[in-house]
Amino acid sequence: MPATGTFLQYPTLLEPLPALVRKQRRLEARVAKVAQDAKDEKAVRGQIDQLLVAAGLQKSESVTCAGYDVTHNERAGASSLNAERVTAELVAAGVDPELVAQILLDSTETGSPALFCTVKPSKGTQVRAPQDRPASSVRLVGRAVGTAADRKRA
Repeated sequence: MPATGTFLQYPTLLEPLPALVRKQRRLEARVAKVAQDAKDEKAVRGQIDQLLVAAGLQKSESVTCAGYDVTHNERAGASSLNAERVTAELVAAGVDPELVAQILLDSTETGSPALFCTVKPSKGTQVRAPQDRPASSVRLVGRAVGTAADRKRA
């Protein structure tokens, strides 16, 4: 893992990064509040689908209820190739293991890489967001971004 340092070491980060970090943390806090609601909603959809199936609805059939079209949907599960199993079976059938490995490597397609950042409180920093305050008033307590210690390291 490359060495980490303060953002003050990178001139292009001086102005935009602190504001974006604060914004990301506020948004993450808001998302966390609705995460359980999302799980509950998914569970309720599962219950509804069980009722539809028990009533005899087939793929893509729907009923109307309370002004909503309620549809039973079906989708095939994702398929993937188990490279270890293919290798084992081909080697057991007498195919050279290096040839199997090369064929699997040559036939493997890789999608675009995912580039993303993570934003978590620094070690030793406590983040407090009292419930009676708006999310915009979240305060960092402890070693905050841009402190004298950060400037010394820059």
